[in-house]
Amino acid sequence: MKKIIISLCILLNITLYAQEMEMIDTNGTSYKVHAQDEQFEIEGMEGKVVFLEFFGLQCPACKEIMPSLIKLQEKYPEKLKVLAIEVQNNDIEPINNYKEKHNINYTTFSNYDIGLVVRYMADNAEWAGAIPFLAVIDSKGKVQVLKLGVVPEEELEEYIEKYSK
Repeated sequence: MKKIIISLCILLNITLYAQEMEMIDTNGTSYKVHAQDEQFEIEGMEGKVVFLEFFGLQCPACKEIMPSLIKLQEKYPEKLKVLAIEVQNNDIEPINNYKEKHNINYTTFSNYDIGLVVRYMADNAEWAGAIPFLAVIDSKGKVQVLKLGVVPEEELEEYIEKYSK
C-alpha cells in the first residue's frame, strides 16, 4: 500500500510539472509549448537552437545585447530562432514600435499574452525577474543554459554551434 501511495505521489508530481502552454507573439502568431522538467519544446522550432530572451523596453543592458541577437538571427536563420519576451508590462503597440525603431528581426512577445511561460521560467529556472535574462534551448528542446546579464556575441555564437547538433 505504501508503494502505491508513493507511486501515485510521484506520478501526480510529474503531471503537475508537465505543462501545455500557448505563446502569442506581438504579430498575433500562436506557438504551442510543451514544458516539463528541462524540456521546453516550442512547436515550429524543432531542430533549431532557441534563444529565449527576457528583456525590457527601458533596460539599457537589454539594448546592449540587441545588436548581437539581430546579427546572429540574420547569420543563422536555419539554426537559430530568437524569441524575446518583454517583461516590463508594456502593451503590444509600444513593443512593435520599439521593434520597428531598432530594426529587430526576431520574434517578440508581451508578457501579458504569455504569463504562463514567464511564470514557468521563474519557477523552474529560479528567475527572480532581473533582465536581460537568457535561456538557451538546444535543437532537441532541452534547456541548456540560463544566463543573467549581457552575454558576449562570441559566447552566443558558441551556443549556436554547440547546441544545434
